[in-house]
Amino acid sequence: MDSPARRILIINGKGGCGKTTIATNLAVAYACSGASVALLDNDPQASSSYWAEQRDPKLPPIRVVAKHERPSMYQTQSFHHRLPAGTDIVIVDGHSNARGRDLESLLRQTDIILVPMLPSSIDIRAGGKFITDLLTHRIYRSAPRPVGVIANRVQPNTQTHEKLMQFLGCLDVPAVAQFRDSPVYTDAAEIGQGVVDMKDCRAARKETAQWKQLMQWIDQQTPNHRAPARMRPRSAERKKPLGDSATTA
Repeated sequence: MDSPARRILIINGKGGCGKTTIATNLAVAYACSGASVALLDNDPQASSSYWAEQRDPKLPPIRVVAKHERPSMYQTQSFHHRLPAGTDIVIVDGHSNARGRDLESLLRQTDIILVPMLPSSIDIRAGGKFITDLLTHRIYRSAPRPVGVIANRVQPNTQTHEKLMQFLGCLDVPAVAQFRDSPVYTDAAEIGQGVVDMKDCRAARKETAQWKQLMQWIDQQTPNHRAPARMRPRSAERKKPLGDSATTA
């Protein structure tokens, strides 16, 4: 029996840190690798849903579940928020005002938590407080799961970048990826794409390595989740009998 879909929550208590940018680009990275991806839009601003409306249907598909919308009077909440059949990866675009039961619900249904953080004093302070509150939350403490911090919109070799990296080095959670402050992310968002889609763009190709690194870290944290067939390395395929003279591909 296949493992359930892997759920990845993108969240921070401070707005404007790039949650939707991370969520949409991570969804694209997994979709381009062959996974069946669902993007859960929890943000009342519906930014992920708007992004998906701009996406070319010829690109690797990403199904959006508008969790910020209330179900109609003829639907149950579970039916309205149901995942598409066969989903491998669920990316949850959390909202910064998640509190109380909303936050508890997000934490209960999450396998991995990613916290984007910008390189400014205000964001570092707010992000540090959010991570502390997260790690001490009763739901998290009752069932800990991997947490990773993403350094977002950074300009390498600047004072703010150095300050952020020093702060991340003092945390009890790892810094798992670092994305540049590049206009390519804005360009991609306007047309419903992620940087991994933009194979003909040099600036996008420079960012792709970091997305692959992030996916590798996620996969290492959730080894019990079986990857879909198109994502499995050939070494995972059924081996030929030792007596077969044919060589494997």
